[in-house]
Amino acid sequence: MSALPKVFPDGAVAASENSTATQDVWVEYDETNDAVSVSPESVSKGTKVCFKTSKGTLKVVFLSPTGKETDTLTDTDECYLTVGGSYHFKCFFTGLDGKTDSPKNGGVIIVAPTRP
Repeated sequence: MSALPKVFPDGAVAASENSTATQDVWVEYDETNDAVSVSPESVSKGTKVCFKTSKGTLKVVFLSPTGKETDTLTDTDECYLTVGGSYHFKCFFTGLDGKTDSPKNGGVIIVAPTRP
């Protein structure tokens, strides 16, 4: 069982991890399969990321191995993913019409190397 990701909001990390570059992680809703696609599927440990969607707004809620909700990020939050592993998350997409969808099958992102 892997450890939970150590998610730091922007500015809450040691100076050695500070970087001005933010990598966008695109999360899109696949209505046909009631699932999401994540691109890129993997990032390097210590990468500062921002989860985005091309339609409306996005909220990502990371899950513990038992399925409990842990950290929550919106599409305006930048964070560092500092612990290697495979992390599952639920997604909440709010479209331009104000309707919110939460696919049954959420997303996964790999933080490499996968060992903490």
